[in-house]
Amino acid sequence: MSAEFPVRAQPVRPHYRGGSRRSLLIALGAAGAAVVIAQLYSLWVGSLSVDLSVLAYVGLVLAVIGLMLLAARLDGRSLKDFGFFAPANLSLTLLFATLLLMTELALRLDPGFLFGFGKVPAAAPLGFGYLLLTAPLLAVAEVGFFFGYLTRTLSRSLSLRNAVLLSAGFFALFSTNLPFLPILGPSAAVEYIFSTTLVSFVLGILVALYYYKSQWNLVGPLAYFASVYAILSLLPVGVDFPSWEIQFTSVLIADAVLLLIVGVGLREPRLQSLRYLGERIGPKRYRFRYRAREERETRGLLWTGAVVGVVAISFVYGLPQVLGTAHPILAIATGSMVPTLERGTLVVVEHVAPAAITVGTIIAFSVACLPSPTVHRVIQIVSGGPNWVFQTKGDANHAKDPCTVPYSAVEGAVVGIVPYVGFLILDPLFAASLVILLIVIPLAWRSPRL
Repeated sequence: MSAEFPVRAQPVRPHYRGGSRRSLLIALGAAGAAVVIAQLYSLWVGSLSVDLSVLAYVGLVLAVIGLMLLAARLDGRSLKDFGFFAPANLSLTLLFATLLLMTELALRLDPGFLFGFGKVPAAAPLGFGYLLLTAPLLAVAEVGFFFGYLTRTLSRSLSLRNAVLLSAGFFALFSTNLPFLPILGPSAAVEYIFSTTLVSFVLGILVALYYYKSQWNLVGPLAYFASVYAILSLLPVGVDFPSWEIQFTSVLIADAVLLLIVGVGLREPRLQSLRYLGERIGPKRYRFRYRAREERETRGLLWTGAVVGVVAISFVYGLPQVLGTAHPILAIATGSMVPTLERGTLVVVEHVAPAAITVGTIIAFSVACLPSPTVHRVIQIVSGGPNWVFQTKGDANHAKDPCTVPYSAVEGAVVGIVPYVGFLILDPLFAASLVILLIVIPLAWRSPRL
């Protein structure tokens, strides 16, 4: 006689996302429609008077709010599902939003004043009452739609990370005047994309993370966004930044610090954290599995950092030996070689024999009459061997260089060109801000250990 043992059913891992394909399509369609409306507004507003352009802007904001209401109705959800409700700890929520607001204002303005950039009068607002009206409306339209509705809806069908990136990307496109880009030159287009599109994308990541960490409540993000918009518009003075790169850097550093504050200062509840990690609530083995995966990711990150460090060190110390010059990589700092070499272009310089330098060769050299090093074109060979001397001139300059260049002052000839990457050398603070973002965003994004 054999005993029968009950078979223990294996636990079924529940599906933690409650989205549907229909909800996803509605959300993506609404986001695309908002971007299209913004671009049509950009094309149309240039032909309007000031008063009509103000009305058109208010109409754009109301159209986005209408899209949100329509999409929510089609999806069968109320605005409360997306965070439009007062939290139980309202005072703490508003206090944290105030902390973020004061931190951003300090980081955006104080460094400029402390470093001696100077002050400039801010553009006069259209009216205090206008800002009081439009600031909350703009917050509801942009934060409520792109993050309250879009991020929340996408997170039900996609991973949280993809939902945040998609909603921030749509927000960046909405903030960018796409029809304006073809009119700009390459340098101005790059400046606009960095100063507007990339800044909006990073701001979108910040607001989306803030919304998620606030347990899907919009009161804090709405208060922060509306206050920043109103206060920056009403300030009587602004910082006179020396260049757009420095202004862009200051904004990125401010957002990076706010990302760190949000990531560390707000800890989502354990249940929410487990759900959006895809873990089943209850059994410890899922938590052990997550921790093991986290340790593997950390080891992989350390190995990647080590490999990148070795490659960087080899590049810094090995490239001068390979190219035969002490300065193999240079950045174009001025417009003297436009249109051949735009400002911010990275050039690769290689040591060459004097006989290889002919009229038309672009060389890098260091002489007393010009900033060192200088990258200009040879227009004349003043004397040949053994004492080679060259006359140079910038392509955009009307006159030749004030002094000749002996071969002993030549660093080498330009053998490679990489557009725009030279900004990382021209502005170390700009490069440092990008490094800070690459470090801080993943740290702030990581969910807390359970």
